[in-house]
Amino acid sequence: MDLIINIIFVCLMTFNVSASIIEWKKIKQDHKLKKQRLKEKNEQLEEKKQKLNIDLKHLKEEKFNKNIYAKFTKEDADYVLKVTDKIKTNQDLAHFESALLKNIKIEFMRNFFINAPYITIKKFSLLEAPIKNDHRILGTYNGSTKEIKVYDKKESTLNHELLHAASSDFTYSAVGFSVEFEKAGMFGEGLNEGYTELINNRIFKYKSKSYIHLQYLARLIENFFENKEDMMLYYFNANVFGLIIELLKSMSLEDAISIIVDMDKFIYLNDFDIKEYLKLKKKIKKLYDEKKAKDKVKKKIKIK
Repeated sequence: MDLIINIIFVCLMTFNVSASIIEWKKIKQDHKLKKQRLKEKNEQLEEKKQKLNIDLKHLKEEKFNKNIYAKFTKEDADYVLKVTDKIKTNQDLAHFESALLKNIKIEFMRNFFINAPYITIKKFSLLEAPIKNDHRILGTYNGSTKEIKVYDKKESTLNHELLHAASSDFTYSAVGFSVEFEKAGMFGEGLNEGYTELINNRIFKYKSKSYIHLQYLARLIENFFENKEDMMLYYFNANVFGLIIELLKSMSLEDAISIIVDMDKFIYLNDFDIKEYLKLKKKIKKLYDEKKAKDKVKKKIKIK
């Protein structure tokens, strides 16, 4: 009897060891695949940076006049009244409009009022949510069709997508801080998602942790603005170029493009590398510290 028990014990131990070896090999293989995928991703992003540095070099010579959006004419007001009557027929849109009006200037809402009459909202169950890069997509906004799809019951998800609609300029395929280039492809997606969720939390008093790392990086970029409202102005007017021109006061075009492109690495969890994230965070903080030091010197010179 003891012999049989010993044989069974040895068999079980052998099985466990074999299973552990198989599991270890799988973990090692997954790690290798992830490392390879991140290497390829980084190579693609570096190529994108080179193209963008060529496409956007003219920004070094430009000065963006943010006041061009300040005037709100009688015609604008009449149009807003007509659109608001239509918005009232949709409870989700009406609630969103009311919250925006309480928290931002009406001049920032031009794109929302242009897009609002055409926005459609479709709600689905979480089980129907599409999966991208092993990440379940809870909401989407299509800038061409103005269609919003949400796959959970959280109000924050819907309002996140509505913020995309409110910051979308259909004339040149731009949504907030993201825009598509013919050669370089999509630019600013990570910054756009992070900043969208950041102001989503502020406007609606949420404590959402969606895109939490991108929210933090967007907040660091916001520090470069003397008036944080200016960054919001660029966002709602779908003008990442105005944002870059503002950043050029504190850094090179190469640094500005590099920071914005590198933020794309942290949209999906399977692209997330904590070392890369800490490196980017350190870079932004270093540039900000340099800006503060220069500002301090300028202030002393003025006083003298």
